[in-house]
Amino acid sequence: MNIANLKLLAVIALACLSTACAVREGSTKVFADYDSGTRFDTYRTFAWESANPLVVATNGVVDPRLQPSLMKETAAQLSSKGLREVKSKLDADLLVAFTIGSTDTLQENNFPGSVQPIGTVGQSYRESSEIREVTTGLLSVDMFNRTNRSRVWTGWAATGLTIDVRLNQQEEVKSIITLIMEQFPPAT
Repeated sequence: MNIANLKLLAVIALACLSTACAVREGSTKVFADYDSGTRFDTYRTFAWESANPLVVATNGVVDPRLQPSLMKETAAQLSSKGLREVKSKLDADLLVAFTIGSTDTLQENNFPGSVQPIGTVGQSYRESSEIREVTTGLLSVDMFNRTNRSRVWTGWAATGLTIDVRLNQQEEVKSIITLIMEQFPPAT
């Protein structure tokens, strides 16, 4: 399976994940999966899957500063784990890529009501609810064995996007990449 097909598979998995996970606004859920037959202790170097390793699986505008931020924070995390970045893919043990997307869902919040008198003989209980649109952002970090092009590890996060997240993108990228990369390498 080539990398393009693996990216498509990752996008589909993220879409399925987004419908399976209820993510509250402002919260982040992190997951990881890996090839259990992989010896992660043998990997020493990494490179980016391409010059532009970010695949966007959503309609809409993506801030052009996002890809460099993802690359910078991921490189820092991998370096802190003992891997060295190399310029040429041919010299790398691992190739790294990203996928982002988002989904919009409706979220209903019910609030307890109050007892209201009706005339002189009865009472009514009123409950209120609020329905609002919530955008869930999805980010996947994928690592491929350069030699056989197989995906060996994927970490992903789903987070409720708020205006604060959008305004503080650099801080959020660092935070989310840190959470994802806590799962790498997997405890085997």
